[in-house]
Amino acid sequence: MNARKSWTFPLIAMSSGMLLLNACTATNTAAPGGEAPNGGGKTIELNVMVMLESDGDEAERKSWESIAKTYSDSHPGVKVSLQMQSFAGVEQHRTWVTTQLIGKTAPDLFTTRYIWDQEDLKKGLLVDLTPYYKQKTAYSGDQTWEKLFPPTILQQLIGDDKTYASAPNYVNSVRVLYNKDLFAQAGITNVPKTWNEFLDAQEKLLKINVVPFAFPNSKPGDYNYNWTIRILTEELLAGSYDKLDIDKSGFIEVNEYVRGVDQGIIDIEKAPFKDVFPIVKNWSKYWPKGYNGLDFETAGDLFLRGKAAMVMRTSGQSKALFETSARKFEMAAFPLPYLTKENHPESIGKLMEIGGVPAGNMAIPKTIAPEKMEAAVDFLAYTTSPKVQGLLAESLYRTPVIANAALPDKLKGFQFVGERMQLNIYAGEVDKNVTEYNQKLGQLYLEGSSTLDKYISELKKLMVDGARKKISDNNWTKENNYGIKMP
Repeated sequence: MNARKSWTFPLIAMSSGMLLLNACTATNTAAPGGEAPNGGGKTIELNVMVMLESDGDEAERKSWESIAKTYSDSHPGVKVSLQMQSFAGVEQHRTWVTTQLIGKTAPDLFTTRYIWDQEDLKKGLLVDLTPYYKQKTAYSGDQTWEKLFPPTILQQLIGDDKTYASAPNYVNSVRVLYNKDLFAQAGITNVPKTWNEFLDAQEKLLKINVVPFAFPNSKPGDYNYNWTIRILTEELLAGSYDKLDIDKSGFIEVNEYVRGVDQGIIDIEKAPFKDVFPIVKNWSKYWPKGYNGLDFETAGDLFLRGKAAMVMRTSGQSKALFETSARKFEMAAFPLPYLTKENHPESIGKLMEIGGVPAGNMAIPKTIAPEKMEAAVDFLAYTTSPKVQGLLAESLYRTPVIANAALPDKLKGFQFVGERMQLNIYAGEVDKNVTEYNQKLGQLYLEGSSTLDKYISELKKLMVDGARKKISDNNWTKENNYGIKMP
C-alpha cells in the first residue's frame, strides 16, 4: 500500500462503562457489503496476541474481548481474533517473541516491549510504522497519530534512526503504595517527601514490628531494584544534563548516551554515579529478610496481610491490590522520596519521575499478509484512541499513553508531579543487557558476595561494550558527532 495514502477506518465512540463500547455514527470506509480494503471481498481475520499482566485477572481478559468485539462489529469487513497469554517473566516473553518472529509464525499483531522492538525492526522482522505515525488516523482528529503522544513517550519509542517499531497501550508510572493504618500506628503523620524523611518513617515502622518495605529482588522482572537505581542516579545527574544533551532537545537520546559513555562523561566508576549503590544498600536494612529470594507476588502478599507497610508498583500493577477483598486497610500512593544535599552534595533536591515508560507495546511482523496490513495498523491506532485509553484506565488502572485521555480519580496518585528523567541510564531502551545485569550484579553486592568496585567494574564493561556495538552498527564516530544533529 502507498505509505502516503490515508488509512483511516471509521471512528467509533465508547461508553464510559467498565466494559461496554458502543459504536456511534461515522462514515464507514470499508468496502460495500462488508468487504475490507484490499480484502478481495473476503472478511479479513486479524490474529492478535495480547499479553495479560495477570493470567487470573478476568477484567483484563474481558476488557480486551470487548475492545476486539466492538472493533469487529463496527468494521464489518474485519474480524479480530484474540490470543491472550501471560508469561512467567520478561525472559519468557522475549523467548516467545523471538521464536515467533524467526519461525515466521507471529500473529498479525502481538504484544512486545519497547526495549526489543527496534532490535527486531533492524533485523527485518517487524513492519516499520514510521509512515503511519506521520499520518492522520480516524482517531486522532486533525492531527497526525504521532501528535497524540507526549514528547517523553515518543523519545522512548523512536529508534536512533528515527523509526517507530511499535505502539504502546499505556504508560507505566511508578509509585510507593502504603498502608495508611500502619503509618498511623507508627505515628507517621505526613507522607515522606525527602529521602531522610523516608528512612525516618521506616525506623518508626520497625518499632511496631512490621517490615517497612516489601522489596522484591529475586530477578530483573521484579523491577524494584532497577527503578530505584535509575531514579536516584538521575537525581544526582540532573544538574549536569547540559553535558549530555548537546542537541538541546530536552532528552538524552541513545546516540547522546553512547557519546557520553565513549567520551567518559558517563563513567559509573566515578562519582556521583557510583555513590547511588551504597545509598540503596543502606536502605535495604528496611526490606524483608531474604529479599534477594523475594518475588513480586510474594511482596504484594506481605503487603496485603499487613506484614509490610509499603510496596512499589506501577498503576497497572496496583489494580490487584486496590480491588482485592483480602485488603483490610486503606492505602494510597506517593512517589519514591528524593535525595537532598544531606544525602549527596550533587543532589538537585527535586523529585525525578521514572514514569512515562511506554508499555503494552504492540507490533506487526514483517510476514503479515499484505491484504491485512491496513486493518492491522488501524486496529493498532484504535487501541490508542482517547475512548479506548479511557476504558483501559478505568477498568485496568492503566495510565493513558496519550495526552488527551481522561484520568480516573483512583489514578490521581499516579499523576506526574516531578521533573521528567532525561537519561534513564540503566533503562532497557539504552541496553537491555545493562538493565538485566544491573539487577543480577546488584544482588551480589547487596548480599555482600561482591564488592562495590567489582560490581560497577563489571557493569561498566557491559555499558562500554553496548556503546561500542551501537557505534559499530550505526557507523558513528566522534568526527560525525555520533549521528547527533545539532540545532
